[in-house]
Amino acid sequence: MKKARLWESTGWPWGLEFLSILFVVAALLIPVFFSTEPVQDLESLSLAERFQMERRSTPTTFDDQRNFFWGLGIVGLYVIHLLMAYSSLAMISTTFMHLFSPLIFSLIAYVRLTGVTVGPDSAPIVSGTPLEFVLWGVVMVSSTLLLARLRMIRHVRQYNQLDWEIVSPTLRDSTWLSDLAVTLAPIIYPPKEYRACDDGILIVGLLYVYPISFKTIQSIESVRRPSLTGRSDFFATSSKSLVRIQRKDSKAPLYISPKDRDEFVSYCNQHLHRGVVSLSRGDSDDDDEY
Repeated sequence: MKKARLWESTGWPWGLEFLSILFVVAALLIPVFFSTEPVQDLESLSLAERFQMERRSTPTTFDDQRNFFWGLGIVGLYVIHLLMAYSSLAMISTTFMHLFSPLIFSLIAYVRLTGVTVGPDSAPIVSGTPLEFVLWGVVMVSSTLLLARLRMIRHVRQYNQLDWEIVSPTLRDSTWLSDLAVTLAPIIYPPKEYRACDDGILIVGLLYVYPISFKTIQSIESVRRPSLTGRSDFFATSSKSLVRIQRKDSKAPLYISPKDRDEFVSYCNQHLHRGVVSLSRGDSDDDDEY
């Protein structure tokens, strides 16, 4: 991969998207095409019982309406998922929606599949017991985290070609819960380490990577306490070693907490200052030509 492309968008997480689509399709189609009534031996039934069974097996207006509204709600929820995931994609490799949507759609599919039977023996797809429901959710969460982790590892390997001059682990202490947990982002996206090279900063988490090019950064500075009044992005685990990054393309500041804060900020500001000087010299040269 070309060096310049490493600092562009990490792309759409298709593996996680496939999980969501799989359960959307399951929730929409399987309950419609398979009977929810167990198959019985018609020869053992009386004429009246056969008639009643045929009436129950014939889709009613209520069943049609119920399936219609279920389908409308599921499709609408998936559209919301796409819009929110697209708007929050930015540079992070795994969006918030892609972490939670597979679980949500799988639970909807589970509820829709409760009581649905398949095969000549009318075997139920799911039993609907509380234990099975919990196990279903655990399996889905594990699958989602595994796919996100594999995606993160693949992206980190792409960045190994860069010469990282600063690699600082995140500082972890009790202030993560007392000061930062209320923003939820540090809980969903806990960072592992921060890397910096000539081109930018890479935030590496357990389930994601977040590249930030120096070209998109307006300022970097150390701060004592974060501002929780406005919208901010937190990829930090301590309020004692916070670094505030102001991006040119966003009004919301981004906070990180490198353990080697002073060294990290000094290194980044050198590159920011160098970029400003280079731009100023370029403007001066253009003026001289005229």
